[in-house]
Amino acid sequence: MKTNLTILFFFLFHFADLTAQELANDNRYASKMWYSKPAANWNEALPIGNGRLGAMVFSGVSSEHLSLNEETLWSGAPRNWNNPNGVKYLPMVREAALNGDYKKSDSLSRFMQGPYTQSYMPMADLWINYSGIVDSTGYIRELDLDSSLSKMAFGQGDQRKYRTAFASFPDQVIVMHNVAQKKGSLSFKANLTSKLKYQIKVISANHIVLIGQVPVHVEPPYQWKVSQDKAVIYGEKDSSMSFEVHLYIKNAGGEAKIKGTEITIERADAATIYISAATSYNGYLNNPGIDGKNPSVAANKWLQNALKKSYQQLLKNHIGDYGQLYKRLYLNLGESKLKHLPVDERLKMMESYNDPELTAMIVQYGRYLLISSSRPGGQPANLKGIWNDRIRPEYSSNWCLDHDAQMFYYAVETANIPEMHEPFLQFIEDLSHNGEKTASVNYGMKGWCAHHNTDIWRSTGAAGNWGEGNPHWATWNLSGPWLSAHFYEHFLFSGDTSFLREKAWPVMKGAAEFCLNWLMEGKDGNLISVPSVSPENTFITEKGDTAQISVNSTSDIALIKELFSNCVYAATLLHKDFEFVELLKSALKRLPVFQTGSKGQLLEWQNEWRSMDAAHRHLSHMYPVFPGTGISPILTPEWSEAAKKALTLREKTNCSWGFAWKAACWARLGESDSAWNTWQNQLRYVDPFSKSSLDNYGLFPNFFNSDGKDVIMNGNGGATAVMIEMLLQSHTGTLVLLPALPAVFPDGKVKGIKARNGFEVNMEWKNNQLVSTAIISNLGQPCSINYPVEFNVYSGGIKVAVRKTDNGGWQFNTIKGRKYSLRFVGKWS
Repeated sequence: MKTNLTILFFFLFHFADLTAQELANDNRYASKMWYSKPAANWNEALPIGNGRLGAMVFSGVSSEHLSLNEETLWSGAPRNWNNPNGVKYLPMVREAALNGDYKKSDSLSRFMQGPYTQSYMPMADLWINYSGIVDSTGYIRELDLDSSLSKMAFGQGDQRKYRTAFASFPDQVIVMHNVAQKKGSLSFKANLTSKLKYQIKVISANHIVLIGQVPVHVEPPYQWKVSQDKAVIYGEKDSSMSFEVHLYIKNAGGEAKIKGTEITIERADAATIYISAATSYNGYLNNPGIDGKNPSVAANKWLQNALKKSYQQLLKNHIGDYGQLYKRLYLNLGESKLKHLPVDERLKMMESYNDPELTAMIVQYGRYLLISSSRPGGQPANLKGIWNDRIRPEYSSNWCLDHDAQMFYYAVETANIPEMHEPFLQFIEDLSHNGEKTASVNYGMKGWCAHHNTDIWRSTGAAGNWGEGNPHWATWNLSGPWLSAHFYEHFLFSGDTSFLREKAWPVMKGAAEFCLNWLMEGKDGNLISVPSVSPENTFITEKGDTAQISVNSTSDIALIKELFSNCVYAATLLHKDFEFVELLKSALKRLPVFQTGSKGQLLEWQNEWRSMDAAHRHLSHMYPVFPGTGISPILTPEWSEAAKKALTLREKTNCSWGFAWKAACWARLGESDSAWNTWQNQLRYVDPFSKSSLDNYGLFPNFFNSDGKDVIMNGNGGATAVMIEMLLQSHTGTLVLLPALPAVFPDGKVKGIKARNGFEVNMEWKNNQLVSTAIISNLGQPCSINYPVEFNVYSGGIKVAVRKTDNGGWQFNTIKGRKYSLRFVGKWS
């Protein structure tokens, strides 16, 4: 045992005795989020997750707290969210909007709404109270992004004590290892509680089980007038989801006892804590109470399998599984002069110092969160990833489909973790099935549609509590085109035609069928989208009236155009649905062009109306710039100028993730200074105890994206996307190298960044100029490159023929599996 512990100390806890200066010399770049004090609240705690199970680790000295979640733990059950009144009211809503009576259109649209979505639930809390600890020295805690380990250590008298926690995907358990240098000095009490209805069952001195029940209904928090006792409704037993949480503690030395419902460990050398959990969720079509799984079966199975392995084996399995995902992408933006400081202190200084390593860490943190909350076979990351401690979480912690859910995944392909895309793609496919009924019942139309937000039951109706929802989000039913783009993008990166045929095409075609049905023919023969909104934004008419529904918003036209164009390309490639393709081609010719205003700006609505909120967070009219592909400096320079003017006119965005979206747009337009200046508004410290929702833009100490006083984590995925768009773009079919590199990062390197058409790119730059570039061709497609310096291309030491393209770039043929190096030889003439 002594030998094993010695090895363990060296392998895991070498960091614990390091000084801050020695930590600064750690050669693993941007990998250690470290702090000099325990987490005081949720916004300082550190997240771990395996896609299904999540925990927030607080790392107190005399006490420990793990807030626990499971991805399928939701209130409610499948239900009817469709509204047949939609068919009746749609003509009236359309007539009012076409006649310019926008307020009447708003009012009538409320009769088309259905119920609110259900809510993602907190599961349980693990509480540990340690004996004999009155003071500590040399405290440190960290989240190691390289290995997905939460670690802490502190001195007590003449010894140090250590804890390590991780959530294992291969073994499906959360593990926390406690060890002390001095034998027999580890004593503590551990128990489980839950904010939901629960009871504790004692199995043995080492093993207790929390058995819980979920409410049948939870009102969203914006129903603030509804009291808690009426907002959280429990039903009879077996009427809603149930769950189990198993706590098992394996002690090395000492003794384990049960006192009431607490496990007590006395005088141990070390102790390993195992947490296993499962719910009765049995798919989005089944009632989890009536037709649910027995959570005890899965929770017991995972626990017993884990107990058969040593801690070292569980640790090795976890690091091996996680590492092969995370370490695919390496990003170095330069050395920081503040590495000797904890990251929360460094975040405070970002307003006066552009910390390159901290910026890279924030970018990698977005990848970390996605790996930790979106694993194949499970649910996609919701608005809070998988980490939630509230029964009524902000926005029900659901999936908002007018941008938020998508934003978490904007960099999933470029950041080289495409497997994490699979849960979201499956989720969209599920929505397409439910959405067929919504399209038929609500609108009498073919194809599929889904509205503003959804839950684990794949709700596709117009959520708004039967008329309470604002029309500018409740009425919006064009998530189908936006979501379909994820299927198309996954194909562009993978080149998998089987995926395109079997998975992507049915979803894309169904969304396009709905759009063809949705569009009306105008008096001039062109097509019209009505009712039409710019999601979540309100306009002011020339008469001074405020309204939300109009005709042909820019985002509607952009989404439909892109979907139709993608469908034409996909169907042509697959050699199928020729008649349908002709319908799409005809419709594309009849869709209106984007509109510009008096200042040459791209308009948000068909008319030049003012936004009621000049700093509105949603930039839906910028969809064709980012994440869409309709506007780019290479292919549509005039429209790019119009988009730049529109972004300039938009005042400061009124939320943190809005800055990421806006910065990504600037990056797509090649404006590096504007992109960096905008993004800096997100890279700011927010007080973890903030109670205000005003001007609290930025990141909490644990890097969670602030949404005022709350957390909405789509912004973390957005931050990753911003940096990648600054370094490499391929959405036009051409690799644009360093298109918007900020001047503040003159030297750096990136390895493993992905581009469309199956390319993987490694780049190093000095003084803001590339000095080396290597491109790996995974599909053997021709490679087009845009970079303002002449280069030669070599593969295996042999020079490759390069030809100039019509848009001013360069192109060369590639062979699948080959690596191509660019050697820069001077300026183009």
